[in-house]
Amino acid sequence: MAGDTASVDERKEEVRAAINDYLEAVRTWNADLFRSTFHPDANIMHYYVKGDAMRVSTLDEFVESIGSLHEKFDNAEEQALEIDVLLADHIATARVPFRFVMGDRAMEGQDLFNLAKIDGRWKIIHKSYYL
Repeated sequence: MAGDTASVDERKEEVRAAINDYLEAVRTWNADLFRSTFHPDANIMHYYVKGDAMRVSTLDEFVESIGSLHEKFDNAEEQALEIDVLLADHIATARVPFRFVMGDRAMEGQDLFNLAKIDGRWKIIHKSYYL
């Protein structure tokens, strides 16, 4: 990557660290940290398995959605089972199979994150997921 002397493994670890920041923000519901893991123009697509439909959310709508889960349940946590990273210069894709715990319920799904390295920091530019 032009101007970046980090090795591929180091860059993959940087992407994993960005995803871990996202996961920590969900777990602790730190809305500012959560929002900071995304590019302001990011979008989120949720595939509803039962309805075979897609729902597109803005970042503001997604922040509100995760916040409402924390209001409704004593805990709301996305637990990564794995973080698999692919790099393409200044962009990356991370596949994250996860368990989402809400109160005494848990569901499994997968995230596909697209990230871009902007001003030296990896930011989520798109998230697709299903539960």
